[in-house]
Amino acid sequence: MARVPITVMGFRCDRCEHEWIPRGGSEEEPRLCPKCHSAYWNVPKKAKMDYEHFKAKIAATLKSARKPLTWTEIRTEASLPQLFPNNQWVHRLEGDIGLSRKRESDGTIHWQLGTVGGNDAKTAETANKVRPRARSKQSAVE
Repeated sequence: MARVPITVMGFRCDRCEHEWIPRGGSEEEPRLCPKCHSAYWNVPKKAKMDYEHFKAKIAATLKSARKPLTWTEIRTEASLPQLFPNNQWVHRLEGDIGLSRKRESDGTIHWQLGTVGGNDAKTAETANKVRPRARSKQSAVE
């Protein structure tokens, strides 16, 4: 008797890359991956956004608006998935594209593009810097 290769169709998990052959040769898809137990074994992972893509979207949105915008307005117009911006990326944007944020008297923070480089940018940055809110309660120990 000769040995011959036989090809059998199986499944591969998009989450953990596990490959398996279903029991009993059933035609229906499995509900879970047998290794990682994910119900989303056949749904590809979403690609995470990198800083350069985030920077380009923020800059394009603020340039097209030509007025200060809140984070919610930026997020909606640029179709960004984050509920809140990454703080480290926001600080990098201040230097890279001249982003400035200004807190209004009602507490809303408006984002706008300024000039990059020069003393005017530093002066505007320190004048419009977002400051933490004042504490409303004082501790009993003080």
